[in-house]
Amino acid sequence: MRIDIVSTGLSRDNLTLEGQRIIAASDLLIGPARLIGTFAAKGQPRLAASRPDEVVDAIGKSQAARIAVLMSGDVGFQAGATMIASRLRKNHADADVRLIPGVSAVAMLATRVGVPWQDACLVSCHTSTVDLVAPVRRHRFTIALTSGNVHTLATSLGDAGYGGLRVWAGQNLGLEDESIIHDTVAGLMERDWSPLTTVLIENREFDDRVVSGLPDDRFIRGEVPMTHATVRAVSMARLAVRPTDVCYDIGCGTGSATVELALAAHAGHVYGLDKDLAAVLLTEQNCRTFHLGNVTALQGKAPDDLADWPTPDVAFVGGTSGSMRTIVETLVARNPAVRMVIATLAIENTVAAIEAMKKAGLTPQITQLNIADGQVAGGWHYFAAQNPITLIAGGTDD
Repeated sequence: MRIDIVSTGLSRDNLTLEGQRIIAASDLLIGPARLIGTFAAKGQPRLAASRPDEVVDAIGKSQAARIAVLMSGDVGFQAGATMIASRLRKNHADADVRLIPGVSAVAMLATRVGVPWQDACLVSCHTSTVDLVAPVRRHRFTIALTSGNVHTLATSLGDAGYGGLRVWAGQNLGLEDESIIHDTVAGLMERDWSPLTTVLIENREFDDRVVSGLPDDRFIRGEVPMTHATVRAVSMARLAVRPTDVCYDIGCGTGSATVELALAAHAGHVYGLDKDLAAVLLTEQNCRTFHLGNVTALQGKAPDDLADWPTPDVAFVGGTSGSMRTIVETLVARNPAVRMVIATLAIENTVAAIEAMKKAGLTPQITQLNIADGQVAGGWHYFAAQNPITLIAGGTDD
């Protein structure tokens, strides 16, 4: 049995000659009804199916020697095509399964508007949970397949302070009613959009740096505690955050640590918690300033209000409100391999953190930071000392 997963392009005009030959020679065509109706020859056996499980089941019941599975766009940029191919190769080890490329909406939109896309970030936003903010922040050009959920994506970008970015939105590319609109992200909210909409976003001030220890004056300050730059820099070195990590910032204060965690875990998510509503609001404000869309900040108290959060990979603990032992126990119970750093000012909290980690089976790594920042007064330079901060790290040996 030969099974070809064929990219039909965006319309009949975009189908490659290879795709035409394969479709014409197939004993059975499987795919969405729209594609079957467009590409099947008169009398050619066909079966309408679009979900991967439907397609795989249909092939399993078929006796056809040559089957073509039709998919719009390009199979190289479709999770569904990859899933179908993987399942077919597992279930039909003797079958010859091939992926046949075609013209994608990504390539068509970029060439229509004259933007080179070899360095663009490509994002499939077929679900509303996809974070588009992070790739937009890190790349000059981002191209996203939207499935029509343009309003949701535009809202998330606007909430992160990106409402003024330039965007090209291509609807029904390759079809007779194709249209391309040049606007701002905020302008996308004022229109209705086809499910077949692809957007290209330009961010001329993109920032793809990996940073830690951001200057304190980059943050909006309030009447709540702040983790200072050097403390953040050393803490981030201990935590060794990966791009896809789930991070907790317990006692988030101004959100300075939240911001640095979110910049490092740009393909993950950061959850900030503070008992003070003013701190939560300030954290959200600072996240907007740094154009972050992968942060959830909530008012509450640890560990009780951690229950509904995803399993943490990383935790920075800046405030415990007397619940040091139960917070550490909860974090380790949720993930025995969690990497955590606890920052303490009071000696009692330092001792409590060390004991809590030992009881949880972690080997605490203890560092005390005695920081003095350079100041200028009357033309003279001097050092102004900060209060010593102790960092207790656990689970960070590797």
